[in-house]
Amino acid sequence: MAILFLLLLLFSSSCFCHAQQLYTNNKQNSCSDNSSSTLGYVCNGPQSCSSFLTFRSAAFYNSSVSIAYILATDASNISRINGVDDVVSTFPDDQIVLVPLSCSCSGGFYQHNASFNVRANDYYFKIVNDTYQGLTTCQAVAAQNSYNPRNLSVYLRLNVPVRCACPTAAQASRGIRYLLNYLVTWGDDIPTIATRFRADEQAVRDGNNLSADAVIFPFTTLLVPLTSEPTRDLIVTPSQPVGPTPESGSSSTNKGVFIGVGSGVRCNVVIHVIDQS
Repeated sequence: MAILFLLLLLFSSSCFCHAQQLYTNNKQNSCSDNSSSTLGYVCNGPQSCSSFLTFRSAAFYNSSVSIAYILATDASNISRINGVDDVVSTFPDDQIVLVPLSCSCSGGFYQHNASFNVRANDYYFKIVNDTYQGLTTCQAVAAQNSYNPRNLSVYLRLNVPVRCACPTAAQASRGIRYLLNYLVTWGDDIPTIATRFRADEQAVRDGNNLSADAVIFPFTTLLVPLTSEPTRDLIVTPSQPVGPTPESGSSSTNKGVFIGVGSGVRCNVVIHVIDQS
């Protein structure tokens, strides 16, 4: 009996260390799917922490001040970490922009609080994907606003819970100081993302509860465990990641970004129906 108890203890400890947070696995595409992974990253570490995310410069949101406005963070910090002279200088189209922000636990989930004024013909799915690029979900926005999602009035101010997370005790014990919330885009795969941010590939998989054959999707976020603050040299050449080469032999099992195919501990073919609430 004692041996059985010890084995169970070791097994549960192993699961706790590796299954840090759940990846959304494209469930955010259906606004009626209220899986916990779509509502945010669960509070399983400190109540608050400093965090980072990536945003891709786009029309209307291509400077430190405009990005800071929709993400409710400090424009000067965005300029500093991205190596630009002032808060109004524009970034090239589709460039990765590093965004420092605060992250805190609210209602059992980590989030950074932002807000957004509804425009004509807006609905939750459009707002979270067109403006916030997948840094939040329609499920999370709906959960924190009491409005009818199918009848949003112009100028209505929405609470927008931006996804973020804090390192667990297990991660902190391995030297992880920050979790960067990376915005997955076309052509991304886990080895490339890990290499870009000089992160350990297995730590990325473990931190997002992803198996070796997992598939990742555009408009989802991936937590990247970092031992130090990210720097500008990691993002200046998006097509050529900087950092150590991934472990030998890992590329043969790596999967890139796909739509319509989900994978967790096993592969499942899934048809995702977009609910535009």
